[in-house]
Order: sequence, then structure tokens, then C-alpha cells
Amino acid sequence: MIRIANGIYKMTFGTPEKFTPVSVLGTDPDNRGLSVLPDNKPPFCEDDIVFSRRKGAITLEIPLDPSEDVYGLGLMLKSFRQSGLKKKLRSNSDPTADTGDTHAPVPFYATTKGYGVLIDTARYLTFYCGNVKKKRPGAEKQISAGTDRGHWWIKSGTGNMFVDIPSADGVDIYVFSGDSIKDAVARYNLFSGGGVFPPIWGLGVLYRAYMPGDDEHILGLAKELRDEKIPCDIFGLEPGWHTHAYSCTYDWNREKFPDPEGMLKKLHGMGYHVNLWEHAYVHPTSPIYNDMKDCSGDCFVWDGLVPDFATDKAKKVFSDRHKMLKEQGISGFKLDEADNSDFTANWGFPDFAAFPSGMDGEQMHTLIGALYQKTMLRPYEDSGERTFGQCRQSTALASSFPYVLYSDLYDHTDFVRGMASAAFSGIMWTPEVRFAESTEELLRRIEAAVVSPQTVLNCYQVPSPPWKQWDYEKNVRGVFLPDADIVTDAVRKILRFRMSLIPYLYTAFYRYYSEGVPVVRPPVMDYPGIPELKDVYDSYMIGDGLLAAPVIFGQGNRKTVYLPDGVWYDFNTGERICGGRYISEDIPLDVIPLFVKEGTLLPLAEPLEHISENAVFDVTLKAYGEGECSCTLMCDDGHTNAYRAGDISEVTLTVRGENVTSDRDHPGYCICAVERIK
Repeated sequence: MIRIANGIYKMTFGTPEKFTPVSVLGTDPDNRGLSVLPDNKPPFCEDDIVFSRRKGAITLEIPLDPSEDVYGLGLMLKSFRQSGLKKKLRSNSDPTADTGDTHAPVPFYATTKGYGVLIDTARYLTFYCGNVKKKRPGAEKQISAGTDRGHWWIKSGTGNMFVDIPSADGVDIYVFSGDSIKDAVARYNLFSGGGVFPPIWGLGVLYRAYMPGDDEHILGLAKELRDEKIPCDIFGLEPGWHTHAYSCTYDWNREKFPDPEGMLKKLHGMGYHVNLWEHAYVHPTSPIYNDMKDCSGDCFVWDGLVPDFATDKAKKVFSDRHKMLKEQGISGFKLDEADNSDFTANWGFPDFAAFPSGMDGEQMHTLIGALYQKTMLRPYEDSGERTFGQCRQSTALASSFPYVLYSDLYDHTDFVRGMASAAFSGIMWTPEVRFAESTEELLRRIEAAVVSPQTVLNCYQVPSPPWKQWDYEKNVRGVFLPDADIVTDAVRKILRFRMSLIPYLYTAFYRYYSEGVPVVRPPVMDYPGIPELKDVYDSYMIGDGLLAAPVIFGQGNRKTVYLPDGVWYDFNTGERICGGRYISEDIPLDVIPLFVKEGTLLPLAEPLEHISENAVFDVTLKAYGEGECSCTLMCDDGHTNAYRAGDISEVTLTVRGENVTSDRDHPGYCICAVERIK
């Protein structure tokens, strides 16, 4: 066992493979953040782990107490607590069953005993999370469950953690020993390089425009959003901006966009950042096709090359092409289709594919999303700028990558669950809004997106905003809702609330960067040991002071929430509520259930329609409770990487009674009022 940093240990069993998340993606541990944490002892010894080989595979048996609850393993849309479950982690574009298939398989789990374990492999490994009863020499005879009701669950939670890894002769594992499950997750994120700190404009609203739209349509739609005072910071273009999209050319379609530079200049003039959709498979007519031939895999996807982003040449050729787009004025990218559908549909490369780096298709399926993200960061890193985009595949060690996961799936319960499950694995998820079949569904989906890491309205199917008409066919025909003005007002109100949270969110993201604490996280992280919270995924903390509980469409308008011990305040009514119990309320269509912890000083900004480079936030400080309250505001330029060199200020504001004091100047923020909620 080797000590890596405070509370972090490495163990090696057998002969590890050459290509793993750690070896391929690398780690850049935040030693500054780790150094201030206690140097906790490991939760078990290396000798406590049973390592065994069989033909073509290895198995680890890791201690797991029946009282421990297990979380993590990446983005899980169909389950939250993993105790007693079996999960085979594979990258899959269509994870419709709770088997382990996912957009982001992460071989990392954390338990309520306050530690986490990373299995450093890119293989399709299987976790048996306490659901195996293994025969032991001298063990008592196991009792059959018989035919009594409930016999089928009696096995759950009775064994150790078994990890089955195919096609491997050995593996490294990393153990993160903390004081709580939140602490263990934070150490893992710091080991991965810390959490992402996005540009402040990235926390605004992203609107993805109608896919068939040309430059005239795009500019008209952008102006319409501004005229109607709909908050929006990022304008996204979907497939159609390329000369060819499946596979991709990364070259402007000059028939639809004859003057992309001119269009981008006009969008920038309206205060928009621009995001482009793409995927990694290179079309034969792409300007980079010939240079990519000898650094791509031996199988095609949509007749396009699959770059081997583990090679220096592929990374350079690909990133140089996107440097040109960045210099034209592109602020970020949506990285689609990296999650593979080789075994559920008809696209993707097979597991037997071979790549110049030496990786096989199985390993590349696991790693391609994160490698793609790293490659696309190069143009922004080289210029010292920040970006914030979307991706559809990721894996371990990705916490510092400024990309939020999304999916073509659309179940709203799964979308909300994804935010909670992702928090355990160093990744983020957005329940992006695509379409709706009623005004109620549209509003409930937008509300959930507003209290997520990234608010995305993916309106690629409709030429007019969905609040004008959520019915796709009628929207295309220009037939609007009779109450479109009312629905538009409701949407504007919800999006303005998102914009009011920007100062609070920006500080929470800085803590994610510097301390590894996820911005959006399930309450079990902050309040471990409470039985009522161990399976709760439909309410979650945002930062330290806010608990959001969005209404899930299809579950009615009555929301039941368990509030942890202590005093809470209903954000919408100001009502003081004693926690340690369930509350149940009927929720109006344009309201998001939110609760504020006593002692919180919540900095709420007057909503901006977009965040300009020199934006000033007019802030009202809301102090919850009668005692002294404090909060922190982060002051920097909001868009470059200068903060890494210390060019950022943490301003502490304190409210005593009705008076506010500050420990230093706070450029970019104007404190306009103080409100006390008792």
C-alpha cells in the first residue's frame, strides 16, 4: 500500500494494464486542497482484499459491512443507492435498464462509512455491491428463504464488494479515506484535479436553436429572445451548421451560413456566446480527414474516422481545427455521440476495434468521452480562457473537465435522479428540456433544469420557442398557444430565478474547484445516517444553504419532502419550518419548491438578461434566522484562467441584525438591500 496524499492510498494487485483512466487521462491532484484535509488511515488493509485470477479475468473481494450503504459507479439514471445491486459498467447511448449501462461509467464507489474506492481500469468491469453470499470454510449452513413472501430480497446486502474485471492480469486501486461520504467524494475530486470552475456566463441559460434554421432564422430567433426579455447567455447550433454532420466535417455550411463570421459578430453584439454541436467521427470531406487517417482506429462510424485521442497527432490535428472555430468566436461545444451504440443499435465501433495507441475498442469505449473533452479544451487552455459545454460520454477523473452530461433519453424521473447519482462520481448532469406534451410538462421540466448545474433548453425540433407552442407539429406550422403570453410570462419568471442565483452558484462552483465538494448533491451527503434520506434523489442540496425539490412531471403537483434536522425556511413563502420530518405541499405550476437552511445568507441578484464581460450584479442579501449570517462572493474577471494563479478574491459578507459588513471590496457586485427572514 502506497500513500499518495492525505487520506489517499494506492494498492496494486497483479500486473495492471497499460491503458487505464489514470495512465491515459492522467491526474493532476490538487495538493493544496488535499494538504489541508486530515491524513485519515485507510478503512481496511491491503491484506483484507482477496485477489484471484481465472482464465481471462481477475476478481477483487473488498470488505463491505452490511451496514454500509454504497453509492456512485457513475451516472445512474435508473437507481440511486447501489447496495445489493449488480452493475456491469459499459458505455451505452441507450441505458434503458438498470444493468450498469450508462453514458458515464465510473469505476468509483463511496460508502456511508466515509471512504471511496477507484478501480483503475477501462474494462467492462462488474460490481457486486454486497449481493453475493460466498461459501466459506467452516461457515454455518445457509438457510434457504423458502417460499415465504419476500424471499427474493433476502440475499441483498449480505456480502462483501466483489469486482470482476475481464481481460486483465492485474489492477491498481485507489482508496479515499474521509470523515464522511461527502469528504471521500471531495478527496476523489481533488485527486482528479478538483472540480470545474466555469466562466460565469456559463451558469446562465443555454438555448439550442432549430436544427434546420439558417443564419436569417438564427439571428431572428436571437433577437426575439432579447425583445421578449427571455434570459439567455448561450446560443447553441445543432446539426446543420456543418457541410456534413454524420459523420462531421467541422466546416461551415456556406449555403445556410454564407457569412458565419458576420453572423457570430451579430450574435456577440446581442450579448450571446455561441456553442456548436458536433461529434468526433471525421467525414471523408473534412479538411482534417487525410491528416487523421494514420491516427484513427481501424473501424468507421457513419463512414467517418474514429480519432485515437490517446495519440499526440490526433489531439493536435483535431484541436487545431477547433482552434480556428474558437478564433471565429465559438465559446464552447456540445460533444455528442461518444457513448457508443455498438450493442444496442446500429452505430459505434466494435470492441475488437484496434487503435494506433494500442488500445482496443472496449478500452476506447470507456475512455473516448473524457479524451474527447481533454482534446477540445486545448484551444481554450492555450488562450487562457474558460469554456463550459455539454458531453454525452464521460468516465473517471473527469471532475475538472468543463462539460455537463446529457442524454437523448427523456424520462423526467430518471433525469432528476441523474443529478443526484452523478454527484458521487465527479461528473455533472443536466435534465435538459427537449419537448413537452403539455404546458404543465414544459414548466416542470424547465424548473428542474433551472436548479441543475447547467440550464439547457434544447429546442432543436421547433422553429419558435416551446412556450409559444409546445406541440411540435403546430409549432412548425406557426400555430401558437391561445395562452402563449401567459406561458411565456411563467417561463420568463422561472429563468429569471436562475439568473438571480448566479452569484450563489458561482461561489458554489469555486468551492467545487478548490475543495472538491459537488455543487448539486443529494442530501445524504450532507446529512449521513438519517434513514429517511438514504434513498432520496428527488431533493438535493445546491451549495450549503439551499435544498431544491423540483416537482417531477407525471407525479402530480403535490410534493413531499423530508427536511433534515434543524430549522428551514420555505424560500417562496418565508415560512419557518422545523426539520426532522416530512412536509407535503401543493405546488403551483410556476413555483419550484426550495428550502433555505437557517443561518444562510443568500445573495440574490437582480436578474440580468445575459452576463456581459463587465457585468455588475445588484445583490439583495437575504438573511435566514435571527443570528449572524455570512456568505462568500467570488470576485475575478469571470472568464479567464487567471484565478488559478490567485487572481481572484473571496469576499466575506456578514449580516448582524440589519447591518452588513464586508472584509474587502467586492468589484462586480453592488449590495443593494438586506432582508431578514425570521
